[in-house]
Amino acid sequence: GSPLLSGVLIAVFSLMQVIFMPILGRLSDRYGRKPLLIFSLWGTFFSFLLMGLTHSIFWLMIARIIDGISGGNLSIAQAYIADITDKKGRAGGMGVIGAGISLGFIIGPLWGGLLSKVSLAAPFMGASLITLMSILLAQFFLAESLSKKEVEYEKKHFNFSIFIKDSLKSDLYLLYLVYLLLFWAQSGVFTIMSLFGEQVLKLSLIGISGVFAFGGILSAIIQGFGIGKAVKFMQEEKIYLISSVICIVGLGFMAVGSTVLLFFIGVSVFMIGNSFLGPIIQALVSEKSSEHEQGGNMGFLQSFGSVGRIFGPIASGYIFQQISPFGPAVSGVAIMIVILLIGLKFTL
Repeated sequence: GSPLLSGVLIAVFSLMQVIFMPILGRLSDRYGRKPLLIFSLWGTFFSFLLMGLTHSIFWLMIARIIDGISGGNLSIAQAYIADITDKKGRAGGMGVIGAGISLGFIIGPLWGGLLSKVSLAAPFMGASLITLMSILLAQFFLAESLSKKEVEYEKKHFNFSIFIKDSLKSDLYLLYLVYLLLFWAQSGVFTIMSLFGEQVLKLSLIGISGVFAFGGILSAIIQGFGIGKAVKFMQEEKIYLISSVICIVGLGFMAVGSTVLLFFIGVSVFMIGNSFLGPIIQALVSEKSSEHEQGGNMGFLQSFGSVGRIFGPIASGYIFQQISPFGPAVSGVAIMIVILLIGLKFTL
């Protein structure tokens, strides 16, 4: 129950994802999206089940390692979207996945909070039950998106080491770097929002939860409905630049947000830009990838994002404590300016 143990459990999960997301994604290029997605979901199921049954720190750690190793379902789902959409519909498809994740972050804690009144194990058992339902839906209703022609091609050409070398030599590495920086800034700011609300703005727990809930709902609406329409009127590269500027403005408001109103405006504006930027980066990576490497490259992208989720909160926590409560937002502005400058490469 110590903060150190919580940090270690989060770090172990993220580290496993950094290593295994590209592997699972690339294997889905070889063996198909459906079997790898189901494998990933089974890992999540057993992880939650183990966490619900165990009273041992050792087995809790094992559960997190299992979930991290098998937790490539997001990159596989994104590769699935790439398989079934054309380039015009790709960003919208990625946005729908993001909308589902945003809603999950809202509903999940509420669901877990209610079940925790039954027992401490109940939230984990409930999560394992939901995951089992996902497995059954995938098994019986999800069609394989990878064509037989593609599977036959990969039987002859699959080579993981060559894939790694080619990916890191291509222009994709800049988009991977952007994704790392985006999640560094995003997770860093979100990590200290509760502390900032409590210590600086004197918000109650309900008030802080309200800000998070509003941001999640706003993000889900934009990703679910706004991105698909936006790409019909504007090039993805231009949306990237505009979204970066919006994020800078939002974080700027948060950096001077000494009042609840300024802080709320900052969070809202940042969520608008962030909700567009993530799926746009995913779509750009997919569009710049060979049809033979969609899963592997989406896995690499999520792996870089996990690196940002590891170090962003650590850096922001240090800045918040040692320099200033407003420091993480200021550093976020600097990071987003770098993201904007990198984006100019794709438009010039």
